[in-house]
Amino acid sequence: MAANMLLAIQERLPDFSGAERAVGKYVLAHPEKVLQMNTKALAQAAGASPATVVRFARRMGTAGYADFKIQLSAEQHTDPLLLQEITPHEDLAMMKDKLSLRIRQTLTDTNQSLANDQVDAAVAQLAASQSMSVYGIGASLLAATDFVQKFSRLGLAPFLGRDIDEVIAHLVNQPAPGVVVLISNSGENPNVVTIAKSVPAGLTTIILTKAPKSTLAKMADIVLVTQPTSITGQMRTAATTSLMAQLYAIDLVYYRYFQRRYKDHVQRIQTSFETLHRVQPRRH
Repeated sequence: MAANMLLAIQERLPDFSGAERAVGKYVLAHPEKVLQMNTKALAQAAGASPATVVRFARRMGTAGYADFKIQLSAEQHTDPLLLQEITPHEDLAMMKDKLSLRIRQTLTDTNQSLANDQVDAAVAQLAASQSMSVYGIGASLLAATDFVQKFSRLGLAPFLGRDIDEVIAHLVNQPAPGVVVLISNSGENPNVVTIAKSVPAGLTTIILTKAPKSTLAKMADIVLVTQPTSITGQMRTAATTSLMAQLYAIDLVYYRYFQRRYKDHVQRIQTSFETLHRVQPRRH
């Protein structure tokens, strides 16, 4: 179930079939009218079939058309401006509302798309590994850095690759069993794909991506799927939400891993905190 159905429809329009897209566009243009329509009426208005309307409703994460209308009714007073990209002259209040709406949507959708069995499989592989390496480009590098920072505090030493040649050279000699975490929002970044092709036997590849059917996902042993809002424009707010989704997924994996040896990990965190507090100069 989407945090905001109208925003979810708008961002997913490119992924729909032609008939489904027509239904989605009609709903966006006439949300209050749709609340009074049955499947046949909406199908006629959108130039689609009743079966397409039901399929559209289910693709939006609802049990059916009736359930879809119940959630849609909660957004009938949504300001249409909130669904648009950030504009040059809008006030700060509107900007805050737009960004917070997209972030809430991203977290809600990513929470649903991260399959429990895949998260637990990733954690099990990390727990059984003798080595970890992680790689990302652009905003995904920030997520990779966050992964290293978190797991380093538990006494681990993940290798963070920043150059494709450096990463491939490391992978050849990475001890097995080991884990390679590759982060790519699109799942198609050519450098990350090249790295995935270079992962030797004995290492488990975990992919963090929004694209479960991408080239990288098909090469992975474990796929963690995020769902950032994907409305794009000159401001590229989608890049912001993709990073939020990646950081949330890493947090979830980290805390699930933390649970496995909870008392030991709590002690490690406490020891590192006390050490930092002791050696850092006092601030006045």
